[in-house]
Amino acid sequence: MKPGTQRPSRSPLQRLRGWIAVLLVAGVMPIHAAPPSELETKIKAAYVFHIIKFVDWPSLPADALRLCVTGSDGVTLLLNDLAGKQIKDRALRVDSDGSLDPAQCQVLYVGRPERRWPELQARLRGQAVLTVSDQDGFARGGGIVGLYPEGGKIKLEINPDAARNANLRISAKLLELARTVP
Repeated sequence: MKPGTQRPSRSPLQRLRGWIAVLLVAGVMPIHAAPPSELETKIKAAYVFHIIKFVDWPSLPADALRLCVTGSDGVTLLLNDLAGKQIKDRALRVDSDGSLDPAQCQVLYVGRPERRWPELQARLRGQAVLTVSDQDGFARGGGIVGLYPEGGKIKLEINPDAARNANLRISAKLLELARTVP
């Protein structure tokens, strides 16, 4: 590019392809490149942030998209740092208060240790809330998106039935990157 010239703005489709590339890199990047827990935690937090971009809700608040976090692990701490970032033309609001009402969230990240998942799941039945976790078997157990390690990489597992029951539409692009479960 010549000095003094501006880079042309990218179309929404080009930006979407860029984020898909980020997800692909995160999915194939070996976890062994840095201390396992640190890199794995960062990859999981990045996944949560970018997954949100590939989900459509029946309606969203005009001012902010609310990400609620429960549990107390490294991923939940990193997600708190995302507060104020722009996503879907809204500021991301991150709530990690233990007394949260999950039905008031657009996204609920269920961290570790969180033994209340069955209770939270019952409260969310029929609510348009995207649930995400790295707990073993999360998507198979009724959550929408599960993050799991495989071959030194972090992978996605999506439960399309759970998404449908929550009136959420997950982009086909994201579904291509994930393993779907019943």
